[in-house]
Amino acid sequence: MSIFSTTDLITKIRDYQKQNLELIKNSHHFVFDCPFNSTNRNKPDFIWIGLNPGNDSYDMNREKGNGRENTEETRDKDFQNIFHRSDGSRKRMKKIKDFLGQNIFDKTTHTELFFWCSADIGKDFERRYRTKFHSSPHLNFCLEMNRQLILRIAPKLIFLEGMNKAHSYIDILRRVFSISKVKSIPVETSDYSRYIDIYLLDNKFELYNFDHLSARGKMMKTNKLVPSIVRSNIKDQFGL
Repeated sequence: MSIFSTTDLITKIRDYQKQNLELIKNSHHFVFDCPFNSTNRNKPDFIWIGLNPGNDSYDMNREKGNGRENTEETRDKDFQNIFHRSDGSRKRMKKIKDFLGQNIFDKTTHTELFFWCSADIGKDFERRYRTKFHSSPHLNFCLEMNRQLILRIAPKLIFLEGMNKAHSYIDILRRVFSISKVKSIPVETSDYSRYIDIYLLDNKFELYNFDHLSARGKMMKTNKLVPSIVRSNIKDQFGL
């Protein structure tokens, strides 16, 4: 099997940030098509989409390109494999692996709705990039690159981490895909309930949308149930 490549797309992101230097100035790295299992060079079966790479304050004390460029977590260069992961990054990878199970984890690549870092997508994002997350002028570029990634991989399933009633992140993807809702799977505890929402992108790419794994409080109770429900559905669909 030939090695899967997205070098052309990664190069476009590198070039884009050179034309938009605030991205290099305000972020240690960008994240796009970074396999969870870095030893698996085959085309992935699944795509995990986060909101953005998160807090990079620890990483700022480490390698940052040549000072004129930031570094990256991509298929072509993952700085996490060059330097040891921070405790926070290791804990997050463990959460995702526990969520997906080792088999799915090994066949999944990771990208973000917005490729560059901030501690949150509220105040810190606005401080860094002088705009709200949903109205960032760079978001459409990220969406187009992700659209091309999805079309190239043609994944069996997409995971979108993050649900918010006030700001629907699935609506961001509607800018580049036609999206229809298939169903909602209730995830209930004795005192709280949430849903796993299932969508179809362009009538062919299935997507599961669920709460961010860092959700606190009552959501934690439902989030403990979400991984088993997701893995059960995957097993029924694909035998994995």
